[in-house]
Amino acid sequence: MRRLEDTSIDVVVPLYNDEEVVSILCSAVFREIESEFKSVHLVLIDDGSSDSTFKIAEEIAKTDTRIRLIRLAGNFGQHQAISAGLTFTDADVVAIMDSDLQDRPEDIIRITEQMFHQDVPMAIARSQVRSSSSIKRLTSRLFSIVSNILVPFKVDSGLGAFRVMDRSIVRLLNSVKESTGTPFSLLYSLNIPFAMVDVERRDRVAGNTGYTFLRSVRLAMNRILTYSMTPLRLSMTLGVISGLFSLGIAGYSILNYLFVDKVAPGWTSIAFVTSFFAGLNLLFLGVIGEYIGRIYLESRGVPRYVIQSSSDETE
Repeated sequence: MRRLEDTSIDVVVPLYNDEEVVSILCSAVFREIESEFKSVHLVLIDDGSSDSTFKIAEEIAKTDTRIRLIRLAGNFGQHQAISAGLTFTDADVVAIMDSDLQDRPEDIIRITEQMFHQDVPMAIARSQVRSSSSIKRLTSRLFSIVSNILVPFKVDSGLGAFRVMDRSIVRLLNSVKESTGTPFSLLYSLNIPFAMVDVERRDRVAGNTGYTFLRSVRLAMNRILTYSMTPLRLSMTLGVISGLFSLGIAGYSILNYLFVDKVAPGWTSIAFVTSFFAGLNLLFLGVIGEYIGRIYLESRGVPRYVIQSSSDETE
């Protein structure tokens, strides 16, 4: 079985307006795990922060060769920042964690040991206690329920970004040029085997979460519309049901005319039926349009992120 002391590790952490925590983060990572691994490097990705996050991280990186700092040209989002950071890793295993220290660096040791013990290429932390707000927990739960219904793979609601991956998985992610999906959803869709490790998730050290409700909705749409054909199939099913419903209305009207002769002109339900099917048509067109739009974006080959600078360039 592989051993920690023979393993090098890179820890990838996306940053966004984290000026209050970046110094604490760097100290905590090296203090907690450096003695357990052959070597430890920290890969920081500034995702277009508007505060002093990059300047603080830059000063730290200048004095510590174990830190690699990447600066993106704008705010591309957590998953794209992680994708950028993965291209700067070269260790035997790679860990991904949040910057706010709700993910405890010391848990990286347990997660990696479990990955080695189960002989799988990835291990993911499963949070048992979440200290986030009730609204955040509710939106996270809804996201998990909707995703598990509409996508062909199931994801435990306690799983997040905090994980450790073998170098082979990182190479796989780096080889995929997909702009509309997310790296974690891609791994789930490929049925990559992984271990789950129960961990406690503590309070944020400082700052506020960058995940708004709209960002959560966008993430859900990316997972569903990139990795699932279910919305299209649901549209077809609803179309068939609507067609049968319209035939039933037509049959009812004909029978009513032949046997009762009570078909009032300007029948109110006609307006209802017309608006009902018009709404369905617009819904179907919207779903189809989303898929076509994603095909268009992928065919353009637009990069998922733009790197403004990196510490490797100045060495």
